[in-house]
Amino acid sequence: MTNRFDRSCVLTIGLAALMAGCGGGTSNDGSGSGGSSGSGGATGTGGATSTGGATSTGGASATGGASATGGSTASGGAVGSGGVTGTGGSPSTGGSTGTGGASGKGGASSTGGAGGAGGAKGAAGNGGRGGTATGGTGGKAGTPGTAGATGAGGTTHTGPWKVMLLGDSVTESTCYPQITYQMLMAGNHTNFQLVGMEMTNQSCGSGAPASVKDEGHAGYGVTYLPQNNTRSACTKSSGCGSYAELQTWAAEKPDIVLMHFGTNDVWDGIATSTILSAYVAVLAEFRKQNPNVIFFVSKIIKLAPSGCGSCLTNVAALAAALTPTWASSNSTASSPITLIDHYDSSFDPTNSADSSDGVHPTPAGASIMATVTVNAVAASGYF
Repeated sequence: MTNRFDRSCVLTIGLAALMAGCGGGTSNDGSGSGGSSGSGGATGTGGATSTGGATSTGGASATGGASATGGSTASGGAVGSGGVTGTGGSPSTGGSTGTGGASGKGGASSTGGAGGAGGAKGAAGNGGRGGTATGGTGGKAGTPGTAGATGAGGTTHTGPWKVMLLGDSVTESTCYPQITYQMLMAGNHTNFQLVGMEMTNQSCGSGAPASVKDEGHAGYGVTYLPQNNTRSACTKSSGCGSYAELQTWAAEKPDIVLMHFGTNDVWDGIATSTILSAYVAVLAEFRKQNPNVIFFVSKIIKLAPSGCGSCLTNVAALAAALTPTWASSNSTASSPITLIDHYDSSFDPTNSADSSDGVHPTPAGASIMATVTVNAVAASGYF
């Protein structure tokens, strides 16, 4: 920002007095007396420090002294001509060197997110103009401002990503977790480890590991997990899920959750809105433990078990409700949701090559699921 000074000059002319000038900018020239040397232009003030990488304004020119009548050289006004030797006076001394503009400060580093651009260099301050009287030298140019440092990018994850496969028997009792692991590793997405207190032990072949960790729980319904769920008491000997168990899973603090949950809820005819509310409760519980947890929520695979005439209709309604709008409205800046569309994959529950019971995928069906999951994770770029 340039400072402006509006000053009036009062001239008092006497037989031995000198003309008094008001210097331009911030410099004031000294007045000469008698035959003594008149003072030269004062030091020019350098440009103000530019904030945030803005160009610093150079120093205003110090002006030379105006000619004195019969005396020594007086201080100049706005760029006055150099003082000539007054009658009987000694030559006026030249103006002292103007100080250059101060360096403009660079832009402050931006934090978080993508790298902020560095502040542009502040321009050098203009040199203060020397007095035009004898011996006056040119003002020294200001040093160019330093450019602002580049802003830091988004937070970098350190160490392997902790990935949890969360769901029911489709996760616990099939090759889906193992083949997903195998495909990720084969695609050079290796900076992760699977976490969970369950172990999937299937003979999946094709190089898949014999067992992997997960949180798949056969017979469980996602609508049993909210703290104040409205489901009737569970009658399954294997259990149905509970809020206490949800808290235990969340306490593992995974970085990424691959959730394929809701098969038993659809099978039981639970309303789509109730299932969606349960999903939100699961999100909230994991975020309590890790506000930065990343969710991949599946539109679950189609199911057509014997005796369930409404299962295909129910799962279609759930898939239709899981829209990008639902995902974005339930995401946070640090905990986004990505949908994985297993529903619209080529998996066919009525095809014995994909499922032997209309619910659980065969190794071939699990490969279809794993391919969809790996493509979604790879596109995210997390690991």
